[in-house]
Amino acid sequence: MQEEIKSINRNETWELVKLPNNKKPIALKWVYKAKINPQGDIVRYKVRLVAKGFLQKARIDYGEVYAPVARIETIRLVVSIAIQHNWPLYQLDVKAAFLNGKLEEEVYVVQP
Repeated sequence: MQEEIKSINRNETWELVKLPNNKKPIALKWVYKAKINPQGDIVRYKVRLVAKGFLQKARIDYGEVYAPVARIETIRLVVSIAIQHNWPLYQLDVKAAFLNGKLEEEVYVVQP
């Protein structure tokens, strides 16, 4: 949990402010996961602080939704093309990618 908070602070994801009267904060929750190696042994524990966006109502709390996630069909197509052309493939694990997105709206969350 401390590593996640350090990442949030390092990326200047948010700043602590007083909630304006006309705004409603989004609740947060901790999500825990055990990382397991191919032998089934627990390698380490991970934790993420996530917003409970499911509590929001469409067209009231937000206008549109966008998630920069590739569909499995797209990944399969790219892998297939790379194999056909004998191109090298690389995998990246981007830590805290969502924390670096720029928002046009003001978003308030409850302090963890």
